Amino acid sequence: MQNPNAKRRTFLKTASGLMLAPAMPLVSSNVFAQDNSVVVGTWGGDYQNLLQKIVNPLTDSKVIFDTGNAVARATKIRAERTSRRGSMDVCLLQDVDMYDLSQLDVFEPATPKDMPNLANIFEQFKTGYSIPHIFSAMVLVYNKEKIPTPPDSFSAAIDPKYRGRVGFSDILFVANTLFAGLANKGNTSSFEPGMKFLAEIKKNDPKIFPSNEAVAAALKSGEIWMTCMWKARALQWQDAGLPLGFVIPKEGAVAVTFEGAVPKNSRNKPGAYNYLNTMLNPKGQVEFAKAMGYAPTVRNADMPADLKDRVSFTDSELKRVFAYDSKNLVDGKVACLDYWNKSFKAGA
Repeated sequence: MQNPNAKRRTFLKTASGLMLAPAMPLVSSNVFAQDNSVVVGTWGGDYQNLLQKIVNPLTDSKVIFDTGNAVARATKIRAERTSRRGSMDVCLLQDVDMYDLSQLDVFEPATPKDMPNLANIFEQFKTGYSIPHIFSAMVLVYNKEKIPTPPDSFSAAIDPKYRGRVGFSDILFVANTLFAGLANKGNTSSFEPGMKFLAEIKKNDPKIFPSNEAVAAALKSGEIWMTCMWKARALQWQDAGLPLGFVIPKEGAVAVTFEGAVPKNSRNKPGAYNYLNTMLNPKGQVEFAKAMGYAPTVRNADMPADLKDRVSFTDSELKRVFAYDSKNLVDGKVACLDYWNKSFKAGA
């Protein structure tokens, strides 16, 4: 069997990557779909804004966003799985969270019959229960004015000279823990090394922020000088004028795919399939790459060479980008969240 990390690297070397259109007005969340409406469970912030601007106008349905964090969304899917009708038509989650829920058999099969654009996705992203929307990897982001020499390892987070200057996004606890674990001789199959290293970082007074946007604000103000974040976000922040650099540490980085699925108790499955199929629109994927810096997941996205260079990775970097081992991580995710909330985040 081919090594999954090698497959990810092949993708990053070859991926090209939604057509911008006028944005629809935002409709309040937590509303059941009626008539031709599609309820899309997602994160807020920039990602939702771009869905609204890029994807919504290309669908045939009225889109209602059910906005919240991933834990709340996954909890809702679990709580409603025996209900005849659920409150979401489309559930958007990170890969490891989506895999976790798929073990409960709560999603409809994802096939090209219902979503023709699935035929164009890269092989390594096929799951049978979800569509892959966008891809990136977590990197070490730093303020070049405060840290002129790029750190080559996330072990820098425990250096006393950065006391109180390292920040984390609360909503990325899974990726944060795995990323920290790589600096502690760990891998992407277990949270244990990461939790142990976070305990060391805790001694250096890190700051925890409620969202990715709040991390950006803290970097801009100088409150923090270092974080771990998706490369795509770092590119956005650079474009916004922040004096940031980013590196893939010598110990490696964590790959991520953001996915979408249709719950079996969706009230509007045709509309849900149409929405997810539109998320794989090749022209739209190029626009997402331009706007957010995430790499496309479909092979027919025609990216300009400069954009491809911007959102992809060098051969040397690819050797240090590791995919989630979702199967082995599922059982430890609850313990990871418990540690993050009760030990690492407490008092930060």
